[in-house]
Amino acid sequence: MEHLGDSLRANPKPLMVFIHTDWCKYCKMQENITFKDQEVIDLLTEKFYCLKIDAEDERTLTFMGRDYDPASVGDFHPLARMLGMEHGKLLFPTTVFYFPSTQTFQRFQGFQREKDLKRFIQEIENGMP
Repeated sequence: MEHLGDSLRANPKPLMVFIHTDWCKYCKMQENITFKDQEVIDLLTEKFYCLKIDAEDERTLTFMGRDYDPASVGDFHPLARMLGMEHGKLLFPTTVFYFPSTQTFQRFQGFQREKDLKRFIQEIENGMP
């Protein structure tokens, strides 16, 4: 089985990480509306590696060669906290774009509509965010 790190080396692309919980109604809306839009699916599949992290996952997760053990913190998974916290807060859902070439993050906390994600991806293609 190929690991994400192997894919990143062979075919470098940014990452899109969707951080959610099972009880979050806005997370479910983003999954069932935004991420069901065919244009969003096509853009994300073409331009990004996509990951989904349950902030309450009890498993140790490995990201970029480092293990994140949920037993090390009390509330939410440390990987979700590391990727998703903005100004000391972790809100749900949080959609994170990580650009390995520049080691930068762009976080969007709260429900993201299809048009907003499409616009952001177009801005990336045009050399912004």
